[in-house]
Amino acid sequence: MDDINVKFLQLPTTVRAYVVSNSDMTYTIVLNSALSREQNIISYAHELDHIRNGDYEKKCSADLIEFYAHK
Repeated sequence: MDDINVKFLQLPTTVRAYVVSNSDMTYTIVLNSALSREQNIISYAHELDHIRNGDYEKKCSADLIEFYAHK
């Protein structure tokens, strides 16, 4: 997908990754630089699923979105 940027930042170990919805209709997936390559691949795929599922357009809590993502 051309509309996804990726950045590696040093985050707390409890935060594996997160997504930012940008004003230009793109997304930035931020991955934790302190984690392994394998974990970052898993985290990237998880965040990409959220983007593909339109989760950032939903009007419900992040906890509920994560609940359904892990079912």
